[in-house]
Amino acid sequence: MRKNHLLKMRQRLLRSILLLILLGGFGVFLKSRCMKCPTDDSYSPECLKSVIPPWPICLFHDVPTFVEHSEDAATRCCKEDGDLSECKCPHKDSQKFIDHIDEWCEGVAACSTSFSFEEDVESEEYVGLE
Repeated sequence: MRKNHLLKMRQRLLRSILLLILLGGFGVFLKSRCMKCPTDDSYSPECLKSVIPPWPICLFHDVPTFVEHSEDAATRCCKEDGDLSECKCPHKDSQKFIDHIDEWCEGVAACSTSFSFEEDVESEEYVGLE
């Protein structure tokens, strides 16, 4: 009887250790690079904040694709007169959407003016050559 009890305790302990190892490995996988949202230094932080969707949706595409889709949506949802009739967002009539659309539009507009450090250095070099 005592042997049987010790055997069961040992099995439970081994199962617990194995479970902890598996969960630890899964945690490492989630923190690995392949499970993080994409980023691109050639875009401003304001741009990235607006165009990159939350995890795990952000894993489906790269930054240029999200920028392209957001700029396309901005042509319909970011009109100066506030007309949202062409906006395809299913939540366009909600108060949360209305409260955040202006900030989102500003962030998407920052994408077209984003540039990398290298491009900035090149443009300064050309200015000196004129």
